[in-house]
Amino acid sequence: MAPYEFKNIWTANGEILTPLTLSQLPKYNLSKDTIDFLSLAGLPNYAAPNLSFASNTDNNISGIFKLTEQCDYLGTEYEKYIAIGYCRDGDIIAIDTNDNDKIKQLDHEDLFSEQFFNSSIKAFAEFLTIYRDFDRSFNNFYFTDEQFRIMKEKMFAIDSRAITEDGFWKDELQILQDLRQDAIDKLMS
Repeated sequence: MAPYEFKNIWTANGEILTPLTLSQLPKYNLSKDTIDFLSLAGLPNYAAPNLSFASNTDNNISGIFKLTEQCDYLGTEYEKYIAIGYCRDGDIIAIDTNDNDKIKQLDHEDLFSEQFFNSSIKAFAEFLTIYRDFDRSFNNFYFTDEQFRIMKEKMFAIDSRAITEDGFWKDELQILQDLRQDAIDKLMS
């Protein structure tokens, strides 16, 4: 997904994206594709499922930052992580500059151990869009098997690794199914 395509899709209903200042991005050793995406389209401040993203600021808490800038006790092996946001439980969403700018989830309770998120910033943006559209199509976890299957197939076509390998999206899909089952069980009792 090209930056402008994501921007047009995401903002069509008035939702806002926050592009990052081009001048601050080159210092992070990001690829040209990643820099273009973050500076031309950006990311939303918030997106389902409970994700928040960096603002266009030099502040190393709410802006984009190298993990070792915020956590100066970490060794040089962590310099490859560029934090772009947070998951619902406080885990960091980061770009791994040593692994072709793949998106990783860094567990803040386990010395920032990594799990796979997406293969690229473009795949990540497409997943955000697919999930947002799915999330809008149901109420209180009452979604059909068909709605779930369609979302999963779209995700698989874009980045199969993100839903087959242990990591954020595979976990999120399981959480959705578990919450739906809990909702059904409550209705039945």
